[in-house]
Amino acid sequence: MTTADMNEDKLPFMTHLEELRKRLIIVFIAIGIGFGVSYSYAEEILLILKRPFPGQLMALAPTEAFITILKVSFFTGVLLAMPVILHQIWKFVAPGLYEHEKKHTVLFVIIATFLFFTGAVFCYFAILPLGLKFLQRFAPEAIETNAFRLSDYVAFVTKLLLGFGAVFELPLVMIFLTKIGVVTPESLAANRKYAILIMFIVGAVLTPPDVFTQLMMAGPLYALYEISIIASKITSRPRAEDESTEESTDDSEHQGAGTEE
Repeated sequence: MTTADMNEDKLPFMTHLEELRKRLIIVFIAIGIGFGVSYSYAEEILLILKRPFPGQLMALAPTEAFITILKVSFFTGVLLAMPVILHQIWKFVAPGLYEHEKKHTVLFVIIATFLFFTGAVFCYFAILPLGLKFLQRFAPEAIETNAFRLSDYVAFVTKLLLGFGAVFELPLVMIFLTKIGVVTPESLAANRKYAILIMFIVGAVLTPPDVFTQLMMAGPLYALYEISIIASKITSRPRAEDESTEESTDDSEHQGAGTEE
């Protein structure tokens, strides 16, 4: 391989890195703006996060309350910046799609944002109250369960909310992977048992170390996986038509070129 060939191979890689850097800068700016807005309402946001827990939250270190306020502001800043984050993700991966598919930016951002907040709301109203009651019920009588450490509780809640918001994007991710030809409806159905195992692993990583919350995440994940198979089937049909149309167009162009010659 010549030096020129090596430079040509490096060029696309450097271009991708530059594109990634550009997208990350925009994301960080959006989160920073969201953080600034959220900091003014951090106390109200903290009260909202506490609502599923009827007990008390205690700050046990001099800086714990302040640091927790910063974490809450950052978490809310990420939520406020979510449409921008999802838009930048789309712009980064869009080159792998057809030209007419790249025009669906607004639709993608709307659906992806809706799915993320649906997952977060589902977690807040359904998972958090049940999970907290479950954890309190199995605590020994000698341990006080009506008071949690402030920083631990906020970390517990924000991790669950972000985790559920992320996993609810699964159907959209599978649609994209189908679009670019990475997966097919048949492969998704055939690998269902492996997917279930991965779901429990994801549940263990994204949730606190207890079986209940892991199951509560794995259950919706499985339902989303089945929805993803259906969405993949619907998506694969137009792609097959696009590929056949593109091949026909290429054949016509070659035939036209041959006629001109």
